[in-house]
Amino acid sequence: MKLLLFLATSVTAAFLRGGFLASPTLYDSQTAQAKFDYLYSNIVSDNTPAEWPPTIAFNPLSSLAGLFLESMKPTVNLISDEFPEGRYKLIHSVGGAASVKIDWSAAASKYTGLFREANLGLIRLASATQPSEGKDNKSEESSFVPGMGIKFLRDNAPSGNIFFLHTLTPQEGSWNFFKNMQSNHLAKGDLGTAETLLFKKFETSGSVWPNMVGLSDLARYGEDGTIYSDDEINFPFQLVLVPDDSMLAAFPDEYEKPLIEQLRSIEVGSTLYKVYAKERYDTAPELLGNLVTTSKIESSVYADTKLFLKHQVMEEDFALPQLASFLEACPTVDACPVCPVEGAC
Repeated sequence: MKLLLFLATSVTAAFLRGGFLASPTLYDSQTAQAKFDYLYSNIVSDNTPAEWPPTIAFNPLSSLAGLFLESMKPTVNLISDEFPEGRYKLIHSVGGAASVKIDWSAAASKYTGLFREANLGLIRLASATQPSEGKDNKSEESSFVPGMGIKFLRDNAPSGNIFFLHTLTPQEGSWNFFKNMQSNHLAKGDLGTAETLLFKKFETSGSVWPNMVGLSDLARYGEDGTIYSDDEINFPFQLVLVPDDSMLAAFPDEYEKPLIEQLRSIEVGSTLYKVYAKERYDTAPELLGNLVTTSKIESSVYADTKLFLKHQVMEEDFALPQLASFLEACPTVDACPVCPVEGAC
């Protein structure tokens, strides 16, 4: 009996320590709460930040050169909550992590899946590139590019993941992370040399819409594991995050302190952004809810180096009939302006 108990305990411990890739089906079959607890306990276990990747290194895949040596296809194909061995987080490399939820309004109920309940979320907030922080530095000259990724856990199903940026170019005129709206659709125009090279990196995902990430997977499974068929699923074309007034007022435009210190000062229960959705490309944004912190934001070596968020290619959204009208109006990535940067929403 003791031997059986030892073996069972050992197998469970091995699974929880990182059996994501070895048995993804077993991992995904756990409850949302169990997976959330596992990931969150790792996030808070060590608040040491990771190091920004060097420009060059003995292992080129661990340096910024690796951006142009490896494909983005694992980022869109791998179903996992942890990075695979040998792959490195080369953008948004160092940031703050916390647990979050979205308090949906009644208006969100027309959509399915996580648009009805999203209480077990994990967020990373980071600059896309290493900023040159300091009182004498302007944000637009200092590689400060705010962005974030959010993971929501679900019962008996893979996590739902979503990413938000304002632009690929440095934020102008403010060191406040929450200065601008962010979206899962990214403006493609007016890129500098470095941003153009980074955009080329995104194109290695195989998507012809590398400036957009899809939303249909968020709607495919509910937090409770409910599955929605192609006939049942409903999701918006685009999400737009509008900074809450409290976040705009909390931090000055002038440089005051490092980003992580800004983030650490945010109280639990704070509304970071108001979540708006454009049901279709040509419809006005509708307020659906609030993105709210459920823990303090802190640096985390695990979140910086191990936490993986899958990107959903936009083609998966376009394969569903509700977005066919967009492709008719905007058949190529350059055909129509992208809100909120290139045109009004």
